[in-house]
Amino acid sequence: MNLRQFHQLSAVIATVWLLPAPLARATWVSAESSNTNVETRWILIESSNILVDTRDYVYLAVNALHGSVLPPERQFVPNTTVELTPTPDLGYLFSKWTGDATGNANPLSVLMDFNKTINAIFVQDSRDPDGDGLTNYQEIVVYGSNPALWDTDEDGFNDGYEVNSGYSPTSATSTPETSLVIYTAVEIRFGAALGQSYRVESSTDLQTWTMVEEHIAGTGGTVARLYSIQEIPKRYFRSVRE
Repeated sequence: MNLRQFHQLSAVIATVWLLPAPLARATWVSAESSNTNVETRWILIESSNILVDTRDYVYLAVNALHGSVLPPERQFVPNTTVELTPTPDLGYLFSKWTGDATGNANPLSVLMDFNKTINAIFVQDSRDPDGDGLTNYQEIVVYGSNPALWDTDEDGFNDGYEVNSGYSPTSATSTPETSLVIYTAVEIRFGAALGQSYRVESSTDLQTWTMVEEHIAGTGGTVARLYSIQEIPKRYFRSVRE
């Protein structure tokens, strides 16, 4: 096969090889350009007809962490409008666009009038549709439980309670049923007149008092109350008639 001719089209210099007759099949050859904004061209030769794509192209770079964006094409003829559709990974939600696009439109229409870089921002799904105290992100990504079930392993304890108690929400043999914790408490006793109501207040410095319980009905005798003093090194109590 011999070099037959050179074609110079605008800034594109193409080298072309033609098959001798009578063969009439397609041959692909590349073309070089000194313009760095113009991609490498391709020339299609069919028999004696030569088709040359001399169009410039613009390019779209899309960054998407914890999700994806369609369509996958990233090369466009200038002034083409492309519609971008974000799809989050499980446990995430689409939040917004940044870079050469803003807002949270879904899908997003982009006019490709120049090279663009667009970021699709996905965030953790903080919803809790089953009301078990765990977010969709925690259930799907962290613990592997079912975000649509209050009690994934059907052991009688909701998923959030099991996690907070140090047990697995996906194993029926890992259950907090026999878990027992003992905390320090104090019993308060005071005289309360019949027909009167009282409140109990507490303080750590005898200066500032905080209400612990209110509307305690008097009985004409002694009223007893039990309050936790967990993690409180010093605490004073008093009863006050309302």
